[in-house]
Amino acid sequence: MTKFLFLAFALASPLLASTPAAWQRGNAAAARACLKAADLRQGEIAAGPLLFSDAAGKTAYLVRGRWRPAHMKGASATMLCLYDRARRTAEATEAKGWTAR
Repeated sequence: MTKFLFLAFALASPLLASTPAAWQRGNAAAARACLKAADLRQGEIAAGPLLFSDAAGKTAYLVRGRWRPAHMKGASATMLCLYDRARRTAEATEAKGWTAR
């Protein structure tokens, strides 16, 4: 019985793979979460997605925009965002000197 279940799973596993449309939806959700986490005015994705392995479960984006606080006087900013695909959460930190090519 165990061999049968293993064989059934092995044959079905390609069917469980994500479709290109599913990846596109996931990347769009990650980009939205990163734009929100960066909290920049006129925020835009400058680079990404950079997909880490499933073991790491992260997707990275470089977000560019302008600082919100008045004392920053709208200075440009670049943030590196890591999106956790399992938890569906994003965290962003300043990435001074990073650029997208």
